[in-house]
Amino acid sequence: MTKTATVYDVLISCPGDVTKFVEILENVMSKFNNFYGRENSIVLRPISWTNNAFPQFGSHPQKILDKQIVDKADFAVAVFWTRFGTETEDYGSGTEEEIERMLNDGKQVFLYFLDKPVQPSKIDHSQYMKIREFRERQKNKGLFFTIPDENDLSNSFREHLEMYMESIINGKIFSKKKGNKLILWVDDCPENNVYLRNIFENYGLKFDLALSTERAMNFLQTNNYSLIISDMGRKEGPREGYTLLKHIRDSGNNIPFLIFSSDGSLPQHKIEAEESGAQGSTDIMSEAIDMVLKLLLNS
Repeated sequence: MTKTATVYDVLISCPGDVTKFVEILENVMSKFNNFYGRENSIVLRPISWTNNAFPQFGSHPQKILDKQIVDKADFAVAVFWTRFGTETEDYGSGTEEEIERMLNDGKQVFLYFLDKPVQPSKIDHSQYMKIREFRERQKNKGLFFTIPDENDLSNSFREHLEMYMESIINGKIFSKKKGNKLILWVDDCPENNVYLRNIFENYGLKFDLALSTERAMNFLQTNNYSLIISDMGRKEGPREGYTLLKHIRDSGNNIPFLIFSSDGSLPQHKIEAEESGAQGSTDIMSEAIDMVLKLLLNS
């Protein structure tokens, strides 16, 4: 039986020391196609310079790759370990150039830094310093994940891929639903939540960001929000999420309140959150997405 499917080209970008992990990424996409993709008529097609580029002259090799495969990709996955890569005309490495071109075009990039132990004698320290500098530059963008080994790379990429594609598939439908979609997110390190906010924005949600309890209370006096997402510990105190929640409930405001913080999925934290008047607590991105969408639908 013939079916129509939407095909997404996924660029795999990485320096030479992690090319052996490319197969892991390809296997994740293959399993995605066989299960989630089959059910939703989606096909992910991995592309890379080793499999999809062809000989061509007349320009810098990276410029040729950009034209042949990078600019035609729908989104990308990039991995760094010990090597940053070879410099191009405009960037510190080909992988960096590919990442920046994708981001500048407004495309999704899944960026991972592998924190797997390696023998010191096998490390090129100048290359490793370039990785650290690049990661530091990306910190404020909040677009990367640090992973300990190959298994976590596979699991993390699968989870992030499914969340992203789910938001693409259902985001347009959800964004058409009427109702207030403005959310107040309270966190003194908002860069930690950039990826999750990007996912939510695919569902048509919008955000005001507050770095403190005081700023959050000021926002609440002037704006109408559908719900609040808060971390727990901030510079103001280790339980500042509950301080904010108490201020809100004492004022008679019953706005839905979700705690998204480290260890937020532990049973004792879930129980305390609900007993304090919150609608839930988690540290798992997929669970946070489910909670927020259900709260908005119920409201």
